[in-house]
Parts: sequence; structure tokens; C-alpha cells
Amino acid sequence: MTEPLFASCIRGARAVLALARDSLSDAIARRGPEGSLAYPGTAYEIPVVFGLTDLEVTTLRGAEPALSLAEGMIRDRPTAENALDAGAATLLCADILEALGHAEGRTYPAPCVGFVPDSVLRKLGIFMVDGSVPGVAVVVGRASDPAVAASMVRDFQEVGLLVFLAGDVVGQVEASGIKMGEDFRTFPLGPLPAVVHAVNFAVRAGLTFGGLGRGQAEPMLSYLATRVKAFVCALGPLDDLSLAIAAGAMKAGFPVLSDQAVPAIPGALLSCPPGEEMVRAGIEARGIKAKIVKVPVPIAFGPSYEGERIRKADTYAEFGGGRTVAYELVTSAPLSEVRDREIRVVGPDIPDLEKGGALPLGLVVTVAGARMQKDFESVLERRIHRIVNFGEGTMHVAQRDTTWIRISDEAVARGFRLADLGTMIHAKMLSDFENIVDRVAVTIHTREEDVRAGLAGARTVYAERDARARTLTDDAVGEFYSCTLCQSFAPNHVCIVTPERLGLCGAINWLDGKAGYEITPTGPNQPVPKGDERDPVKGAWEGVNAFVREHSRNTVPGFNLYSIMEAPMTSCGCFECILALVPEANGFMVVNREYAGAETPCGMGFSTLAGSVGGGVQTPGFMGVGKQYLLSRKFLAAEGGLPRIVWMTKEMKEQLGPALAKRAGEIGMPDLLDKIADETIAVTPERLREYLEKAGHPALSMKPLV
Repeated sequence: MTEPLFASCIRGARAVLALARDSLSDAIARRGPEGSLAYPGTAYEIPVVFGLTDLEVTTLRGAEPALSLAEGMIRDRPTAENALDAGAATLLCADILEALGHAEGRTYPAPCVGFVPDSVLRKLGIFMVDGSVPGVAVVVGRASDPAVAASMVRDFQEVGLLVFLAGDVVGQVEASGIKMGEDFRTFPLGPLPAVVHAVNFAVRAGLTFGGLGRGQAEPMLSYLATRVKAFVCALGPLDDLSLAIAAGAMKAGFPVLSDQAVPAIPGALLSCPPGEEMVRAGIEARGIKAKIVKVPVPIAFGPSYEGERIRKADTYAEFGGGRTVAYELVTSAPLSEVRDREIRVVGPDIPDLEKGGALPLGLVVTVAGARMQKDFESVLERRIHRIVNFGEGTMHVAQRDTTWIRISDEAVARGFRLADLGTMIHAKMLSDFENIVDRVAVTIHTREEDVRAGLAGARTVYAERDARARTLTDDAVGEFYSCTLCQSFAPNHVCIVTPERLGLCGAINWLDGKAGYEITPTGPNQPVPKGDERDPVKGAWEGVNAFVREHSRNTVPGFNLYSIMEAPMTSCGCFECILALVPEANGFMVVNREYAGAETPCGMGFSTLAGSVGGGVQTPGFMGVGKQYLLSRKFLAAEGGLPRIVWMTKEMKEQLGPALAKRAGEIGMPDLLDKIADETIAVTPERLREYLEKAGHPALSMKPLV
């Protein structure tokens, strides 16, 4: 029974190869053999070709050897090995086909997105490594019952999986009203051949986070099978093309679940009814540890809704954000003083408003637990941001007394009320912090006088915390904390988080690391004794280096926490921004993940830079960091600190402007920010140098870096 299946895979591969050859010939006839061929928004040319072969494909002529290689992989004898090789050939050909379409300006009709750029991969990176995106579901084909397909996608979203859709199922899911797009981590790719964009996304994860390079086929296939926890749900009849693509997925280590009667191949292919059973089988097949928290609220709730943005026109009610006074506060109390699951709304509720109305908000969460510590209050308080954003139709921005919450028309129509906000917070606080939190009570004030009275007390707490944080310096503590969350994708990377250097993702500070260890003593956050100090200026300690050697599998001998030029800390790929040496300016530029421009003074945009900086390697002169690290007193201490910054994107200057100006004033350079160039001033080293000389930037008179 399996031989006809294998033969079908091989026929499908040959059909895709023939189509790719014809399309390439047509493109060469129109544009010439030197016409460019590349996807927009990636540093990896044609990613599947880049990751699985040593061929460089940047022109139409350059694609011919790749297709010849694919042809050699297709052998007619219907065996399992030949079918899998034919599947790999199908992926190579399909990626070239899709790239040809992009080069010709072809786009798929909305909502299909086609190729997913590197910038999106990096935005999703932190969620992929911190577990809020525990795996990837690829749904292809056409469901016999569209409602079942929609239900599967919603289940995947609520669990938090990254979802890719290809084939007629895209239209079926769209018609059901399921929200798709980057905000919901659900990407409708296009017709069935566009499923290759799910594969090239996974390949780029290996190139970006795994430290893999061009043509490392076996390590790449191993990485895909063990690190990228993806599986395919194939709905509807399987023709030659579907089976060829399925074979390619299996070659990449992605199990394929079909709702058709197919012969079982353990760990690779199985028949399964669509719906809840297929969802469960896919998750189990990849060993995905998805912690499902069922929250009794009238809206969908899960990590996939975290990126949702609610526009003003779609807003029924909002709180704070400049329209009203608002604050949020987490405080701890003895167990005897906290009544678990007590949720109170004091004042008007959402139904008391007209559409577009606003209310004051005082959101007070009181927690109790035998292992709860005062230092953890701010950690839990920051978690409110993610919890509220997990709701489909609830949006949270900022924190403390600048908080801003919007509730959508759709959520209110489904019956969402302020008490549901408390229910969400209660459920997730207990679930996420079960080792330190035993009871949670939530009080929501919406009367102006009550909110203002509570705000005064909250600001006193904020001030006390800030004063405490200022006393937390690297010199004042005996241990730092590790963060190895990213090792799920970058096996050799180790992040060391100190009071004065947060994690390069920007999401983990020293208190978070401490809380993480208390919550999960065997987890990714471990105490790292500093040990004997080797170099206080560069930031080197024996204990830190020993930890790094052990936990990087002896690939990184150690690093200097305060230096970028000598043994800098490694990077995974989740960094918020990249520091890069500009020798002509005797300083460093800063480019953030959101920057879409390709031109910078070092000649590379964010994506290209990230390709050489990530993956757990040490690259002197280049380093991924969290944005707030630029404000630290230990920032590049070995090289002279903040005065070494000569260029940063305009967006970064606007985001960090007031804080950067304050820090510059502290070091006696109040006008430093004005002397730092951005892309509106210079994008070449020559023009940058000219501007710095005119502005009198201090970097030009500092000790030479090279």
C-alpha cells in the first residue's frame, strides 16, 4: 500500500520541477539571465536553497544549478527514502517558484501574505523561545467541514501555537470570522504551493537562532526535527502535489496528520479525524508542552491574541491613555488577609457607557503566598500587560500610572465586563506564578474620587520601588542570573542578566531572573555566583565564565559583560537592537528590530546584521542588546560608554530620547543626543564622519577602537 504513495510523491516532485523550469525559462527570456532573484525582507536569498545547499542563488542564472540538484534528488523507484528525497527536491523547487513570483511582482489576494519576512521572524523570536509560542501548526488543503477547520485554528490560537495556512482552507477560515495576520500569529500564506513559506520560515529560524550557516544540510534537518516543533495537518484529498509537499515536510522532521485513509508511518505520517482529535494528536506528536488555562470569560483567551491592536473606531470602552486617570498596582499581603477569587468592581461598569466612552480605572491586585516576596510585586505587576492582551478584544498599553486599556465592540457584544478582566488576571497569576502565589484578589475602581485617592498611594509604592532598584547594582550583589530560554533555538547561547544589564530581549531583568528561579528552581533562570573578579572594567568574573562554559556546551569560554570589542556576550536572535562598530567614526551605531531601512553607516540593515550576530556566536564589534541597556551605567564601560554612540535610528532616538538625555546629563554631556546622527542625517560612514566633526561628537577624540 505504501508503494503507490511513494510513487505519487515522486510524480508530484517531477511536476513541481517541470513547472519551476518552465517558469525560470520564461523569466530569463523576459529579464535576462542576470536578473535578480531574491525574496524581499530576508538576508538568506532563497532560504530553503540557502539552508540545504551550498549554492548561492541571487540571479535567475544562479537558480539553474539548484534545479539541477533537485532533479538529481528525484529517483523513480518508489521507496521511502526516494519519496523523502523527492519531498526535499519539491521544497527546493517550490521556494524558487515562489521567489520567481515575487520577483515578477506577483502578490496573492488578501488575506494571503505569501513570504513572511525576517523582521516578523525576529519579532516572534522571543515568544518562540519563552514558551508562549510552544510550537507551529501548518494547516493545508480543504476541509470537508469549514467549521471544523475554523475550530482547529481557534484551538491552536488559544494554545498559543504559531499557525500557517495554505490552500482552500485559507478562505474557509476567513469566512468563519477567525482573526488572522501577524497580530494573531496566524499567517494565511496562499495557494497550496505557498506552504513552502512555512518551511523557509523554519529554515530561517535555524539560520537566525541556531547558528547554522549556508549549506549545512544535515545539521539543518536535525535542527528542524528537534528544535522547531512543527507539524502539518493535511485536510481533504491528497493528490500528487499534496503528497510531494507532505514528503518534504516529513524530510524536515515535521509529522503529517491526514484526515484521509493513509498508511501509517510511525512518527511521520498518520491518519486522524479532523477537529479536536487532530489538534491533540499533532501537539502530542511533537511533544509540545502547551499549558492550557481555561479562563471562564465570554471571549477567546490565549497568547495568540497578544498582538491584537484595537483601533479607535472598534473601541467600545477605554480606560486611561490620557482620556482618564488610571493606574495598576500589585501588592502582597499575608495569606489571612486575602480572600482568593474575590473580584470586586467598585463604580460604573462597561454597560453604563455609550460606545466610545471612557472611565477612570484603579486596578489593584492583591496576592498572597508562603513564598511571595516584596521584590516580586513589580514582576507580577508587569505581567498584567500580557494577561490583558491575551484576551480577544482587550488591549493593554504601558504600565503603572500611564496604563491604557481598550475593550472592543465585539468583546462587549459577547458580554465582556470589568469583572472578566479580574477573572483573567486571577487565573493567570495563579497559573503563571503557582510556586509563589496561592491567593489572588482583584479590586477595580472606576469612580474618579476613588481612583485619585488610590493613585496617590500607588505612586508612593512606585517611588519606593524605584529607590530600591537604584540600590541594585552589579557591585552590590553576589550573584547574577542566567537566562537560557533561547537555547530552545540557539543551543549555545547563554544570557547573563545583572542588575545593570537586562536580557538582550529586553524582557528579563535581574528581579525577573530572581523571581523566575523562585518560581521554577530547575528552569532557565539560575543563580550565577560571580566568583573572583578578573577585570572590573571589562566585567569579567571567574564564576560567570565557568557557568557560561558549562552551559554553552564548552563552545564559549567566557565573556566580558561590559565590553563589545573583547569577548562580548553572545546573542541568540531575539535582541531588540544591534550595536555595530563604525571604524570611520571611532564609535558604534544602534539599529533596532523595527527599522526597515537597508542603509546604515556600517552598510547593513537589521536583518543582514542579525544574520551574523545571532546564533550564539561571539562577534567582537557587534552585539545584540536590549534597548534599555543603553541607559545603564555599565553600558560599554570598557569602551567608554554612551559617548561611543555615534548613530542610531530616528525611531530609537524618539523612543529613548528623554531617558537618553537624562543619562547624558548625568555624565556631563547634556547635548550628546543632538550630536548623535540618524538616518535622516547620514547613512554612509563618510557623511557620518562629516556630521560628527561638525557637531563635535566626543567619540572622535576618544581612544581608537581599532
